[in-house]
Amino acid sequence: MAGGRPSARRIGSWVLGFVVLVLCLELGNLVAWGAGLPVPGTVIGILILLAGLFALRRVPDAVNDVSLYLLGHLNLLYVPAGVGVMGYLALVARDFWPIVVTLFVSTFLATIAAALTFRWAAGKRS
Repeated sequence: MAGGRPSARRIGSWVLGFVVLVLCLELGNLVAWGAGLPVPGTVIGILILLAGLFALRRVPDAVNDVSLYLLGHLNLLYVPAGVGVMGYLALVARDFWPIVVTLFVSTFLATIAAALTFRWAAGKRS
């Protein structure tokens, strides 16, 4: 990458990785809609991506590069959510305590789930 400009090959790789991610997302949305499932299509899309990665037994470079880029700029993806919260500030103020309790309980449960998953995964390595 001379002069800070990515090569055409690298850009093509990024585009391919992004297309793979979007295809998994849209396929998940299609499955959720077509089957009438109560699960969001994004969740099904992530599971489709996960199944593909397990089938390959590796993460392709194109998907890895785009994923790392998106994770590196994840904070920008929260801006629309913040604007939405500001748009419904009166509703958030009205339901403040239920929201706070839900956030604490869900964070606690997610932390426990992550710890148990880590313990399980670490036990499989030994």
